Amino acid sequence: MNLYCPRIFKSAVPVDCHFKYPKQIQACLKGVCVAWVNYLKDYVDQTEKLFGKPELPWTGDERPMVSSLAAAIARKFPNSLAVEECNIPILERPRGRCDLWVSIPCRSHSGGRINFYLEAKKSNKEVTPEKLSNFLTTRWGVGRSLRSYQKRQSKRRSQTSPFIKLPNRKHQHYFVSMLVMRLKAKRSASATIKNILHQAFESKQKIAVRWRLTFPKQQRSLLRFPTVAVVVIPDGGHPGMIASFTVFGSSREFLAK
Repeated sequence: MNLYCPRIFKSAVPVDCHFKYPKQIQACLKGVCVAWVNYLKDYVDQTEKLFGKPELPWTGDERPMVSSLAAAIARKFPNSLAVEECNIPILERPRGRCDLWVSIPCRSHSGGRINFYLEAKKSNKEVTPEKLSNFLTTRWGVGRSLRSYQKRQSKRRSQTSPFIKLPNRKHQHYFVSMLVMRLKAKRSASATIKNILHQAFESKQKIAVRWRLTFPKQQRSLLRFPTVAVVVIPDGGHPGMIASFTVFGSSREFLAK
């Protein structure tokens, strides 16, 4: 099976971004996406040889996505660190978990490394290019990522990472939300998908964050949150995926004043 992957999407960097170094974290996440795509291509090819048919990690839940992402990072970046299911406290709770913690060497970034905590969300709803724009503003789209980030925060509008007060993990880092969506599309739709992603992550959007439909949508300027995204379209009519990586928070050293 062949996997068609258009160029990695990267949102434009605004003047009033929430963070000091949006270009550096976007470049890092773009490199992570490239490494992940190469790993997924290899995974699909080898499982097809092993089992007679390919396995597609994005058709399951979050775990195969996170584990394949961690494996791709460890394979691509020498001296990098990637740990899944970190047992770390969250806010006032003594126990908690983070889906993935990553540390990648980066000479151009402050401290010589880029560190981030990643929270993964997977939607089982299969979207088409025609429904993608509306889907991203629903509680199952970007709203799900925002809700996951906000519930870890003591202040809803704060862009600080929920992990800044960890007593044994005092380090500069970002908080990244990964949203994986199942996609039903053909290669010819890649330009349409890219345009939709630009519209969604480079403008103000009314996003449904709460589960209950009676709550009003929140007006959020997604352009202020650096985002990259990768699109995977298999041949043969198999389901593909869109995976977006959005920086919602950071330690105080990386926040723009």
